[in-house]
Amino acid sequence: MNRNHYCIILAGGIGSRLWPASRQSKPKQFLDVLEVGQTLLQMTYARFSKFISQENIIVATNMNYADLVREQIPQLPPGNLLLEPMRRNNVPAAVWAALEVGRRNPNAAMVVSPCDQKITEEENFAEDVMHALEYARHNRHRLVTLGVRPLEASSHFGYIQMDDEVAKDIYSVQSFTEKPEKDYAQIFMESGEFLWNTGLFVWTPDAFTSAIVEAMPMLGSEYDEIMRRYRVGDNVPEVVERIFSRSPNLTIEQSVLEKSNNVDVMLCHFGWVDIGSWRSVHYAFPKDENRNVIIDSKSLLYDCHNCLIKLPEGHVAVIEGLDDYIVVEDGKVLVICKKSDPKAIRKFVNDAQLNLGEEFV
Repeated sequence: MNRNHYCIILAGGIGSRLWPASRQSKPKQFLDVLEVGQTLLQMTYARFSKFISQENIIVATNMNYADLVREQIPQLPPGNLLLEPMRRNNVPAAVWAALEVGRRNPNAAMVVSPCDQKITEEENFAEDVMHALEYARHNRHRLVTLGVRPLEASSHFGYIQMDDEVAKDIYSVQSFTEKPEKDYAQIFMESGEFLWNTGLFVWTPDAFTSAIVEAMPMLGSEYDEIMRRYRVGDNVPEVVERIFSRSPNLTIEQSVLEKSNNVDVMLCHFGWVDIGSWRSVHYAFPKDENRNVIIDSKSLLYDCHNCLIKLPEGHVAVIEGLDDYIVVEDGKVLVICKKSDPKAIRKFVNDAQLNLGEEFV
């Protein structure tokens, strides 16, 4: 294995779109969502450990989930667990990881990965990621995002428009579009110029931190001091706290990639499903003749289509006349709602927290 290749697994989110199965106390990355005998975190770690040294795999998670990570990945070296001091989006975790990898190995390239994905054709996945890592190592100021061909005109994913090819399967980026309307998604897919954004990123530590300085003035103005103190170990917890408190609650795409002119996208050749919502869970499972998915249940469905049913083991539901619905029960909470609107789940979570209490979220 190449000692210059590193992997950062981002595992700090609360997964509210998979409520009520995903809870603040144990969010989706720590659950066996796909019923395969491994949690999403364990699947992600196992996938990368096939071609990246375990010494070079780092997990970033919220400090409240430290025990869950250690329980599920006991082989993770203690120094490879980064505990986030507060909840933000993925930018500060990526900055911290870049500082840590850069301190360990100035010649490194790193892949930054969420842990809520189903990947098929894993040999292709390994080849694509290693190709991107080597490209980033030899083009040290480029930021690479990994994309796959759209399988449908979905308005639930981000799209990346390819421009000129700069290396094998790697293109400069012309534009990013976050979750377009259905009509635009259809145009994007038919044009052949757009890829789904997988949320997998590859770069060198210097490339990403330089982009941060340019794109985020609030953090950039302090970055030289942050970098110096981190490298010499000067009160690292306070430095990390500063990184998180100064970072906006935005995605890497919104904060950095959309503002940078040195971003490339790689056309990848593996199967990809984002396990971010019940809609995508439905997509990932085998379906019956009416495109229904039933998990952990012997439920009876009548005149139901495109539904997902997930109940506690031993529970039974008898359902008639639903189309494109989820019926999910977990921990005293039963949710019945349209599957096609993942954002609605977040509203339900907020309302439950406000009106029913923390125990239900």
